[in-house]
Order: sequence, then structure tokens, then C-alpha cells
Amino acid sequence: MEIGLTVTADGGLAFEDGADRGRVIVSGSDTGGRYALMEWTVAPGCSAALSFGAHRHGALEETFYVRSGQLEFLLGEVVSTLGPGDFVRVPPGVRHGYANVSDKPVELLVGFHPGGFEALFLKYRTDQAGPPAGPGFMEEAGLDHATTFEAD
Repeated sequence: MEIGLTVTADGGLAFEDGADRGRVIVSGSDTGGRYALMEWTVAPGCSAALSFGAHRHGALEETFYVRSGQLEFLLGEVVSTLGPGDFVRVPPGVRHGYANVSDKPVELLVGFHPGGFEALFLKYRTDQAGPPAGPGFMEEAGLDHATTFEAD
């Protein structure tokens, strides 16, 4: 019988990814691989020529809940403006991405179902000494999670 898990506001695993930052609240290793949840703060100032970082996951469902700020979100071919309280579910195989075109950070809760994808953010974080061993975030995401990225 599982006991459960409590993560305090200063718990989890914090990391940086360039100007963005995150915190893995619950990892796939905490849930037997069932899911993972992380906080994600998207830095302001994406260029006016939107670059959504469009991609799709062949073996992963992703969810996004906007806690603060305003975000342009690409789902399939549709772009929506999301704000606090808005939620997006992205099933496996669906093209998606986002851009923060505002002048303020956007705070999200991001879920991965099943868990495991969050480990790549920790492995390839930019706030560590030296580059990690491995083929790189995008290539490893393709190998481990059937993720494909579009060229910007």
C-alpha cells in the first residue's frame, strides 16, 4: 500500500532552462511512472514572429494549466490566447507549442502522462556545470518518448 507524498512549496527539484525555469513537483519515479507534474515559468519577450516550438509526442499526453500571465498556445493548427485558470489537454500525437509574447512571466502547471518526460528537463538543465552526457534534449525526447519537433 502506498503512503502518498507531500511536497512543500520549497520542495521538489528546481531547475533552469535558459531564461525559463521550472520545478518538478512529482516525478514519474514518485508515481510508478503513471504521471509527473511540474511548475514551469515561461520568460517574457518571445519575438513578434511567433515561434511556438511546435512539436508532438507520440507516446505522451501533456496538460497545461495557466496560473498567471498570458500565453499564446498552439493546438493543432489553432492558436488561442490563454490566461489564468485556462487549461489545455494535449493527447498523444497532437501538434502543440506556446509563446509568451507579453512582457511578464507566465506561470504554468504542466502534467506528463505517463511520467518520465520531466527527467529530460532535469538532465539537460542549463544551471549545471558543463553539458550533460547524452545526445541532447530533442534527440533523447524522440528516442524515449516518440517526440518530433518542427524546425522554426
